[in-house]
Amino acid sequence: MERLRGPSPLENTAARHPAPLGPAHRDGLGPEAADRVWDVCVIGSGASGAVAADRLVRQGLDVLMIEEGFRLAPHVGLDEAESLSRQALARDDDGNWTDEGWPWTTSNLGGGTVYYGGASFRYRPFDFDPGELVHTDGVDVRWPYTLADLAPYYEVLERRLGVCGGDAPGTARGSRHSRGPAHQPSPAARVLRAAGESLGYRPFPTPLAINRDPHDGRAACNRDSLCVSHLCPTGAKGDVVSVFLAPLAAHPNFALRTGVRALRLEQDRSGEVAAVRCLDRQTGQAHRIRARVHVVACNAIQSAALLLRSRTPYSPDGVGNHSHMVGRGLCMKLSEYVSGTVDAEPAVLADPRTNTGPFSTVAFLDHYLDPDCPSGFGGLIYESKRDQQHKLVHDALELRIETILADHPSLDNRVGLSEHLDEDGMPAVVIDYTPDPRDLDRLRYMTGRCERLLRTAGARGIRRRSTGFTQGSSHLHGTCRAGHDPARSVVDAWGRVHSADNVYIVDGSFMPYPGGLNPTLTIQAHALRTSRAIASHLAADRAAHV
Repeated sequence: MERLRGPSPLENTAARHPAPLGPAHRDGLGPEAADRVWDVCVIGSGASGAVAADRLVRQGLDVLMIEEGFRLAPHVGLDEAESLSRQALARDDDGNWTDEGWPWTTSNLGGGTVYYGGASFRYRPFDFDPGELVHTDGVDVRWPYTLADLAPYYEVLERRLGVCGGDAPGTARGSRHSRGPAHQPSPAARVLRAAGESLGYRPFPTPLAINRDPHDGRAACNRDSLCVSHLCPTGAKGDVVSVFLAPLAAHPNFALRTGVRALRLEQDRSGEVAAVRCLDRQTGQAHRIRARVHVVACNAIQSAALLLRSRTPYSPDGVGNHSHMVGRGLCMKLSEYVSGTVDAEPAVLADPRTNTGPFSTVAFLDHYLDPDCPSGFGGLIYESKRDQQHKLVHDALELRIETILADHPSLDNRVGLSEHLDEDGMPAVVIDYTPDPRDLDRLRYMTGRCERLLRTAGARGIRRRSTGFTQGSSHLHGTCRAGHDPARSVVDAWGRVHSADNVYIVDGSFMPYPGGLNPTLTIQAHALRTSRAIASHLAADRAAHV
């Protein structure tokens, strides 16, 4: 079979940091990790895997985390990091197949959190039970738990991450205490806020996991860099390497191995997974990692692909694929940028910090539920600064906003495996996604609302730019759907795979409905909830065998 080119270990070597994160971290697996049975093996070091590992280690469990990518050097920008990430087969905007699909944000220690802007919204009550407005054939969009069930985990993470601001209108009472004061609005955000208020909107500060003041040993944001295209130079941003993995890297119960790819899960008997077959990308050698529990945290595309590759005599269609639901229901979220310029005082234009610092400091949810929007619900509008230095506008003040919308889940949108092989000899990932016409109508409506906001602000040269979400997205959901019925879902309310009792999914693939907001904080809250349940289960199991 034809092999599709991907990043080689040597290419990764040029960009990774030469020093380990701490004594628990090394590149490559080594025999000491393969010659024992771990309490938990966490696959993936991004937003959800790091949260899970932190909780499990602090509960006294022995945890091995494996990560396909490497630790990145501080100078590595987003463009270079993306060039080190394996691509996938996908459909372009015209529905034609291309090998330029995007199956993750970036492939490295900490995943996409090292480049994200820190947007940390709580989901709204509607996101947990949207069935009154979201109508789909054969797809249950109701979550198997509620916002109230997740609220305590939101609060814990908001404190750990140092989330600042973001009490949207209608936020339930009692949630304010876990967040710090909001960042000061950017010059563009002040213009957008005033325009929104004149339209009757209720703007609020974008909730950000970026320290406004020193917090938990981390510095405050100094607004010196473009925070969504470079690693944070001060450590103010709450990426998972800074907040969770670096403190764990000296813990005796933790081992972190980068440059190790999970190829497939292996079973010795029905109903559970015995080991993970891994590839040490340093040496090219395969290893078998045994653990009592396996936590899958690769993202909604990569996790589904891992389960589909895991064909065994006990799971001939892949681990967890008992109902043929693995990979199905892929949701990307629709999004689009709208920008324009306004005049500003010379001092504002001359200030280098006008275009740097937090990427977003104002947001609007006035069209989240909107009877005038097709289907009755819209999405988020928020400030979204540019992330590339050479595209910055210097002779005027740019107002750049983004709208984000949840998509209708469809079982026809899915992750699959190709007959082509990637550079490791594994079946390449296929992203088969076509937007729902109802969602495209909603996107047109929301971009129209964005244009109206900019016109109200007095902007000129207004234009739209596609995000290319159909080929991959940094917001991935739904391919290992949660539900009570094993015939219609992959995992239960705790993220445990219905047909493999010791496998848990903690990334966005568990979401039966994607929600209309940036999902990172919600994914992390789910991971914290699930990891506490895993720790309790293992403790009870250990006590029963004493």
